[in-house]
Amino acid sequence: MFKRDARSSSNGWYIMDICRGHWAAQVLFTAVDLGLFDILARGAQTPARVAAALGTHPEATARLLVALEGLGLVKREGEFYRNAPLAGRHLVRGRDAYLGHAVHHFANLAEGWSRLGEAVRTGRPVGFEAVERTNYEERLRDYILAMRDQARLKADRLAAALDLSGCERLLDLGGGPGVYTVALLKKEPRARATILDLAPTLKITRELIEAAGMMERVELCAGDFTRDELGEGVYDLVLASNVVHIYDAATNRRLMERVFRALCPGGQVVIHDYVLAEEPSLEAALFDLNMLVGTLTGRVYGVQEMGSWLEDAGFEDVTYHPLTPGSGLLKGRKWTGKEKGGRAVDRPFKK
Repeated sequence: MFKRDARSSSNGWYIMDICRGHWAAQVLFTAVDLGLFDILARGAQTPARVAAALGTHPEATARLLVALEGLGLVKREGEFYRNAPLAGRHLVRGRDAYLGHAVHHFANLAEGWSRLGEAVRTGRPVGFEAVERTNYEERLRDYILAMRDQARLKADRLAAALDLSGCERLLDLGGGPGVYTVALLKKEPRARATILDLAPTLKITRELIEAAGMMERVELCAGDFTRDELGEGVYDLVLASNVVHIYDAATNRRLMERVFRALCPGGQVVIHDYVLAEEPSLEAALFDLNMLVGTLTGRVYGVQEMGSWLEDAGFEDVTYHPLTPGSGLLKGRKWTGKEKGGRAVDRPFKK
C-alpha cells in the first residue's frame, strides 16, 4: 500500500489504497490487542484453534487471518497459519524487538485522527478526550513503552552518527525510556549520563535502565527542562530527542539558550526529531498533523528554523544529518576560541 511508483494522475488505485489505509491499521491493532501473534508463536494453528485459544468467533477469526496473510504478517500452509518472520520478531510479547506497545499507542491515537477535519477547521487539538479516558499511570506507562519500542528501531543509527570522543558527561532531556542514553553509553564506555524528565516518568525509566544494566552510569533527575536551569559548563553533550516537536518556537529557543550554558567548551548539542525538509517526506508531514490533532503547541519544524535557534544561542558548526526520510539530527558546537577545531562532517546548515 502507498507505493510511491503508483502516484500517477491516471492511477486511481493509489487513491483507493489511501482510502483503505485505516482498514489495514485496524487489522493490525486488533490482532495485537487479541494476542493473536502470541498464539501463533506456539506453532502453526488452524483458524479454529486460534479462535478457541482467543475466545473469538471461529469464522470471523478465519477472515481476520486471511487479511493478515494479505498484509504479509502471517503465512498459510494448507489449513494452518503461522507467524511470518516480521511478525515473529516484532509482534510476539516478550521478544526483544517487540513493537506491540507502539502498535497500541497508534491505536489509541486513531479516534483523535478520525476528527482531523475538525482540527483543521478550528486549529485546535481534538485528541484529548479519547486519550484521557484511561487511568493516568496506565496511559503514561503505555506511552513510555511505546516510545521505547520506536526508539529501539534507530538507536544504533543515532549513536553511530555522533562523535563521542572525549565525551564524559551527557544529558538526555526528556529521555523517557532511556533507549538513546543506553546506546550512547554503550558506544562510549567512559561516559556517564543524566536523564532529566518528570518524576512519574522516571519511575518507569529506572525499571528500563536497570534492565539494561546501566544504573551505575546513569543519574535520574526529576525536573521540567522547559523551565529549570540545566547548570553551567557541566556537560559534553546534550541530547534533545523528540522533544522540540512538543513545544512552540519561543520555548525551544529559550531551551537552546539554557543548553548552551550547560555545555562545556567544545561540547555539542544534538536535536533528534522529525524534520520538514524543503520537500517534506510523508513521515514528517503525517507526524506534523499528529501534533495538530493531539497537542496544543506541537508541530514539526524545518531544518532552517531549528538551525536558527542554535546559531542565535551561540552554537557554531551547525550541521544536519538525516536518519530516516522524515527525521534526523541537527548538531551544533559550543566553541570559545582556542577550543575551536570542529569540522562540518555532515550536510552544513545555512541560513
